[in-house]
Amino acid sequence: MARVKDLWFSEVPVRDASGKAVKGPDGRAVRERHKTAKHPDNGGGRDAKRWLAVWLDPDGSEVTKAYAKQSDAKAYARKMEGDAERGEYIDKNAGKERFGDLARKWIRLRDVGASSRQRYESVFRNHVEPVFGRRSVKSVRPSEVAEWLRFGSVSGLSDAMKEAAYYIVAGTFDLAVEDKLRRDNPARSKIVPVPDSVPMARPVWDVPLIWRVIDEHPEPYRVIPVLEAGLGLRQGCAFGLAEGDFDFDAGKATVCRQIARVGGKFYFKLPKGGKARVVPVPRGVEAYVRSHMERYPPVEVTLPWMDEKGAVAADPVTVRLLAVWQGGDPRTSGKRIIASSYDQSVWKPVLHRAGIAPAPVKDKRKITRYGSGGRQNGQHALRHFYSTALQDGGVAPVGVMEFMGHSRKGLPVTFRVYGHVTEETFEQARAAVDRALFRLRPVEASGTVTELRSAQ
Repeated sequence: MARVKDLWFSEVPVRDASGKAVKGPDGRAVRERHKTAKHPDNGGGRDAKRWLAVWLDPDGSEVTKAYAKQSDAKAYARKMEGDAERGEYIDKNAGKERFGDLARKWIRLRDVGASSRQRYESVFRNHVEPVFGRRSVKSVRPSEVAEWLRFGSVSGLSDAMKEAAYYIVAGTFDLAVEDKLRRDNPARSKIVPVPDSVPMARPVWDVPLIWRVIDEHPEPYRVIPVLEAGLGLRQGCAFGLAEGDFDFDAGKATVCRQIARVGGKFYFKLPKGGKARVVPVPRGVEAYVRSHMERYPPVEVTLPWMDEKGAVAADPVTVRLLAVWQGGDPRTSGKRIIASSYDQSVWKPVLHRAGIAPAPVKDKRKITRYGSGGRQNGQHALRHFYSTALQDGGVAPVGVMEFMGHSRKGLPVTFRVYGHVTEETFEQARAAVDRALFRLRPVEASGTVTELRSAQ
């Protein structure tokens, strides 16, 4: 039962000359107050806390905490015992664990791929750990989280990176609350401005613009935007698509790998979301891919395979990639395409030639630098076109999600359980892209890209 103990005085039995305890009329031992060693008169500190709150924790063990005022000790003892009865008990020693240790545990528990995990670790290391890493979990206040978001190192980050930093802090304190290391989450206080990475509205590129972008590509790399606009591939998956992934007889392709950079090294790994998918191959894309492979035969590329937990397989994987670096430079020719190099040396110059991005400028070292003209002009614009083409072509939402590689998790049961993708869905998607992007008239399946374009 909750009680309060006076640390400056103790009651001891009164004893007679023979040393026996003196008893009162009720038969009980007579007791008298004595000053303890903690009393100021006996050498104790005058500012020392005098009153000890005493209560029982949920396990029945006695727990104590000292206070300067008796009223504070009584109130706290009653509160803690009440929390124990309601199942809301937080141990008084809880929360002494360092925030950094708990944050690393939170990151380990995330069900994310290796690339996302590395991103979390990088944001934590650079923007969260220097501020909160050595602090105890219980010591952080809402005002400190708010100040960090408004004026700390994260304030200058992009919306997406700021959101990731906040997500780490809020998630770590969620874990602390669930583990009963503290009662509240300071990152979810009403005074903390929650970063909101609002998806940017992207204007959909029309077909003439798509073809300008394709045509302005150097010929060996034109297949890349065709794959992105015609199959809805992300950049890494377009770079990782191999000859053996196509089943032209069935009009399908398996998107089962991407080229990803993790920790400064390159790997083959599953597409975003950790799941392979089968996509429809429109006639126009098939003809373009066949023509490309005739002019630029696929090249064997070997890379280690990384799973979604970041483990690297013992044996590397070798596939015949459609898109590799071409040219006479022995350092790059026939090698995998690196996204950053492609962006600077191919994509951005193409945007300028297509009239989308401004003219390049020379930096302080007289190096020509191209810009994109805005985030909306990334390669993802081609994937947006693909999604729009499917929807405008009447493809069911579950088909669009399946072919785009989007998760159905959290959706209504109509989509999760009863949403099926059939052969008819595949055919609708092929026809939608052919109508939107290629507008083909009847031509021979073996026709070249130029013949197909002239047949429009």
